[in-house]
Amino acid sequence: MTYHRPVLLSESINLLDPTPGKIYLDATLGHAGHTLELLKKGATVYGLDYDPLNQKIAIDRIESEKLSANFHPIIGNFSKILPLWQKDISQPLDGLLLDLGLSVNQQSLPGRGFSFTDPDSLDMRLNPKKQKITAENIINTWDRDQLYQLFTKYSQEKLSRPLVYEIIKARQQSPIKSGQRLAEIISQYYLKKHYRSRHHPATQIFMALRIAVNQEFSHLSQALKSSFKILKPGAPVIVISFHSGEDRLVKNFISFHHLSSTRILPSAEEIKNNPLSRSAVLRCFQTPHD
Repeated sequence: MTYHRPVLLSESINLLDPTPGKIYLDATLGHAGHTLELLKKGATVYGLDYDPLNQKIAIDRIESEKLSANFHPIIGNFSKILPLWQKDISQPLDGLLLDLGLSVNQQSLPGRGFSFTDPDSLDMRLNPKKQKITAENIINTWDRDQLYQLFTKYSQEKLSRPLVYEIIKARQQSPIKSGQRLAEIISQYYLKKHYRSRHHPATQIFMALRIAVNQEFSHLSQALKSSFKILKPGAPVIVISFHSGEDRLVKNFISFHHLSSTRILPSAEEIKNNPLSRSAVLRCFQTPHD
């Protein structure tokens, strides 16, 4: 199968500096792209993911590379890092990684609702068995003001007001049940008004819905707060974000705690080889020594 290509891989590994005996938590396991490199260096990795399908893919991939001996999978959301660490690890860690992007299969698989072309779903839950609210619920039941606030707060969509009007008008005719239909509603408005966009016109709206469904901002905040309690003093925390709101949250956390940090962007070569990396921002900070 085609595995998700990890962003800023070599930079992340250099900052984490894995060696035999060190223990890491990859709190967004995905397809194990980062974890595999840590395991190859002889480190022990606890791989956390909220998506059962992603975790199965990662486990199978690690087993195929014969690197399972030092790998320990955990199902859960990174907002629960502290209780999961207390239950499954319970020893200070040498590093923490949070790669906040979706895996390629999450983005493209029909039935997940993340894709502009998904004809079957507008779900967007990372773990449908554990989560209740879906993007379909939001799009079809939230009122005009709620949708406007969502689109402006989470995605800074400049056309939020007219797009909310188009969405409500469309759902009054029939419920919006697929990513494909929602994307078409947005694209048709752009076409009607002769607007142009560097990316798909629905990109910002889909991002706002995904963030809301999976409570990504609040979960990230909780994970950052918990990092001090599970890591050794001076251990690195790496956060790779793909949204300005997420990056701002990490930046503000670093500033508030007066932490030493590094900011890295993907190179032109990486963006050329992997266009999904174009909006990535890596921030690395060290936990306090006191």
